[in-house]
Amino acid sequence: MKHLLLWSLFLTMPLLAFAEDVKATIKQEAQSCAKALLASDYDGVVKYTHPRVVSLVGGKEAMVGILKKGTAQMSAEGVSFAEASVGTPEEPKKIATWLTSLVPQHVVMKVPGGHVHQDAFLLGISEDDGKHWVFIDLGPITKAQFAQVFPELDGQVPLPEKKKPVFKKDE
Repeated sequence: MKHLLLWSLFLTMPLLAFAEDVKATIKQEAQSCAKALLASDYDGVVKYTHPRVVSLVGGKEAMVGILKKGTAQMSAEGVSFAEASVGTPEEPKKIATWLTSLVPQHVVMKVPGGHVHQDAFLLGISEDDGKHWVFIDLGPITKAQFAQVFPELDGQVPLPEKKKPVFKKDE
């Protein structure tokens, strides 16, 4: 019996190590995406955005154009990204041929008179068993939109409740 227990522990250790390695990769790539956003590296943002989302907005060049225009409009209104960070990803979940993981994110935007703090989630998706990840920002997406764009994930990925942004006045 003792040997059976040791043997089962021996067999599960590589799986646990794999899960931790994958979570580290998810977090690293999500942080790279956040850094690209803060640096206005639009090609970097597109690189880490799920291809279906990129395709829906008209492709890479169209998405870069949308990001540039949005950034310029925000800047004209005195709004800019101040911080973007990611938390610990959830355990990856296998759905069909994909690995998925919810990743908490915290974004701070500088606005006239203060800062707006927003907690939301990214959905990480890997098509190569966790080696590379792309993301979907779940903040602006409705459940209906998500189901339309990712029907194979509808009902498989519990979409987190959206949180309201919090304004903090500068002192």
